[in-house]
Amino acid sequence: MLYVAAAAALFAALQMHSDLGAHALGAALFGSLAGIYFALAQRGGRMRELELCEQSAPLYAREVARAIASVPILGVVISLAGYWIVTGISSGPTDLVAAPVFLSMACACAVSIVALCATVRTGFWQAVYIVLAAVIAATVVMLEYPQLPAAFLFCGIAGFIALRQFGEALARWDPAPF
Repeated sequence: MLYVAAAAALFAALQMHSDLGAHALGAALFGSLAGIYFALAQRGGRMRELELCEQSAPLYAREVARAIASVPILGVVISLAGYWIVTGISSGPTDLVAAPVFLSMACACAVSIVALCATVRTGFWQAVYIVLAAVIAATVVMLEYPQLPAAFLFCGIAGFIALRQFGEALARWDPAPF
């Protein structure tokens, strides 16, 4: 998480002389990419013992889905906090507005939850969920300035549906081969 936060801070420093719109666009897109990375890295089969421990916990699938989703969301929030801190230092904290900051975080959180749905699927459907995560990020970026409340609402609905879908997929998923 710290490497991605450092990359976000470097990305913000490279955009030092940009306006707030460019910063909001950069934060939403970088945060979305970071969310997809965190989601795929967390559940990519690298820590098989940890994944089996999660599946054997005495929790319902929706509770496990919420617990699993908290890790990429935390990573996205930390990396985007680094981005916006560097932006505030370079352009002055009086120039920042809270709406692009929170919208970029909401967009990245929704995208990371959709990308988590790809981790319990294989092949074509895994690619579909990754492309869907990218489409959600692009849609939020297009909705950002003309309709800011619509962008927040879209992020909330997409994140809620994706988290429910991830919980249902975890309930049906049986990773033990017989």
